[in-house]
Amino acid sequence: MKISRRTFIKLISAVSAAPKQALCAENGRQNFLRPPGAASEKEFLERCNRCQKCVQVCPTNVVMPASLSYGLIDMNTPVVTFKVSYCNSCMKCTEVCPTGALKPISKEKLDIGVAVISETDCVAWEWTGCTVCVDECPLKAIYLDENKRPVVIPEKCNGCGICELKCPSTALRKTTRNKGVIVKPRTGGVPAREYSEEAGSGKS
Repeated sequence: MKISRRTFIKLISAVSAAPKQALCAENGRQNFLRPPGAASEKEFLERCNRCQKCVQVCPTNVVMPASLSYGLIDMNTPVVTFKVSYCNSCMKCTEVCPTGALKPISKEKLDIGVAVISETDCVAWEWTGCTVCVDECPLKAIYLDENKRPVVIPEKCNGCGICELKCPSTALRKTTRNKGVIVKPRTGGVPAREYSEEAGSGKS
């Protein structure tokens, strides 16, 4: 998209004059997911040129350009959402990135984020009986505890989003608009794919 010099100057002026909170996402910096192979957030923003190639090549349409609601700084950078599908680990987004904002990685190193159970929205945590996220997880990163409620093994989860996509809580519960399991950015802990069988023994 081409813009005139005058429009560009106006945009820069507006950004400079905007309060800091208007430049960032409403709920704070990076409370959202980046595509596979994303560099550190600082490096990612320095490298990403908003070319949209990763968005265009994604076969499952989980990579989307960030809207203004994400803040001016992140607007039009690629983010991941699981409203329509999940990540199938094709890694095409990392292959087409021309700037290194997304770095080539193997399927085994995929780590978009980590699934988190919302106890107040999860059907199984109130009624029991729902096992959709456990059944759908390809990595067996979710198991049922002694009360038949889902629990995530963070070290084993790669954030593919199939659990969030398939979660039926919004269809089964009229009192919530939230999924019972949501993939969120990983904060600390052991990175995905470094899970040992010993750590998960007895959890099936």
